[in-house]
Amino acid sequence: MELLSDEKIIMQDDAKSDFFGKGILYMTNVRILLDVKTGGFMSKTTEVKLDKALGSIKTVSAPGGKQLQIQFEGSVEPTTFFVSNAEKWEAAIRSALTVIGRM
Repeated sequence: MELLSDEKIIMQDDAKSDFFGKGILYMTNVRILLDVKTGGFMSKTTEVKLDKALGSIKTVSAPGGKQLQIQFEGSVEPTTFFVSNAEKWEAAIRSALTVIGRM
């Protein structure tokens, strides 16, 4: 994962997605990314499986505090991530959306 010149990581955490697999979820001041490990035992690499602008988030929730659900523009279903503190992620995303004028 490469950051843009004016981009800063706000949060990062181990995450699992039933669709994308296991990886590291990042929230920057610009976007949400999921970096997933791919490859075999000896040749592991990482690949960005999700790269969405913060402004493309329609809704965010943390039902039961166990999972983070993000509804992106253009998606029929929300994307679900299993992270260690979903409520903290929800609060941080809502705060970032307020700063960019999306909430």
